[in-house]
Amino acid sequence: MNRDTARRRAFDILERDLPGDRVADVVHYFLIATILLSVSGAVLATVPSLEMRDTWWFAAGEHVALAVFSVEYLVRLWVAPEHPLRRGMSPQRARLAYVVTAPAIIDLLAIAPLFFALVHEHDFHAVMVLRLLRFLKLARYSSGFNALYLSVKRERYALLSCFLILCSGVLIAATAMYLAERTIQPQQFGSIPAAMWWAITTLTTVGYGDVVPVTTVGRIIGGITMVSGLVMLALPIAIIASSFSEVISKHHFVVTFSMISRLPPFSELEAPVLGDLLPLLNSRNFDRGHQVVRRGEAAEHLFVVLEGRLEREASTGGGVEMLGPGAVFGLLPGASGAQAVAVRAVAKSKILAIEENELHVLALRHPVVVGRLMAAATRNAGA
Repeated sequence: MNRDTARRRAFDILERDLPGDRVADVVHYFLIATILLSVSGAVLATVPSLEMRDTWWFAAGEHVALAVFSVEYLVRLWVAPEHPLRRGMSPQRARLAYVVTAPAIIDLLAIAPLFFALVHEHDFHAVMVLRLLRFLKLARYSSGFNALYLSVKRERYALLSCFLILCSGVLIAATAMYLAERTIQPQQFGSIPAAMWWAITTLTTVGYGDVVPVTTVGRIIGGITMVSGLVMLALPIAIIASSFSEVISKHHFVVTFSMISRLPPFSELEAPVLGDLLPLLNSRNFDRGHQVVRRGEAAEHLFVVLEGRLEREASTGGGVEMLGPGAVFGLLPGASGAQAVAVRAVAKSKILAIEENELHVLALRHPVVVGRLMAAATRNAGA
């Protein structure tokens, strides 16, 4: 195995994008277990009665965790040029681009205690805080974190509007309380900035109780602020919850750049094209025997097989046709409302779906990609 092949294989293992890769699964769950054990140890070590930090096995476990995370960071740095988004860069530039990404920074923070301890050997509590940052590494392995990120990203403009409304509410409530209580409680409400502390704790329904109105007008303002706070908090919560539910329902598994870049219709595409394509793909899981498309129903999606095997009724001559990874079927571009033949999963399968309206958007932005999909779908239909 040459160096390029070894680097590609290491990238596949760390990214865990090849279906059925047992080695990647083992490495994936081993890293998760190491993170959980390391963070749990760091938390329990702050309990004086347990006296864990002075035991030899705790120190040994910490050194093992640091070694694992250090090797992982170096390997990820080595395989950075294999990522589809950095495919056209030189190895050095690709690694520099990776270093400044959020996951790389988190990985670096995970091994920071090793270097911090070399300088401040006896600052145990500071090292513990740095060790707890390793919990952020789980974001790479959790589909829930990714779904939440997508939800916030999709609704970022609506959430920004909610934030501006909250800021307006804080300013209005603080100004009103300043006018009502500034002479009675000059230390708490002697200025609008000082009154903002009361306004934000009241609007968010926290209510520490360290600052409270004492006049009748002030209490009326406080009551209105409390009720307004319920509405202002309900808006972003409802927006995020609705978006999160939609993302989860559409994406039964996480789709990555590496996954789609390996499929024939999307191979060798430029990074910006992959970036535009990824949000349009809805991922679905189908167990063995489940119907993907029913006979005679109007085609509303274009499907691309990511993993598994499916059988489709032959369009001519009877019998069935087998579809494997990379196969394209369903709605042909430009053939809206076409009647489909039945497609059934004969093994557990993962499929990427593009809705009809999103297919039209893709055709406008990247006609070359749609041309590839059309050629693949036509070829499969005629197979």
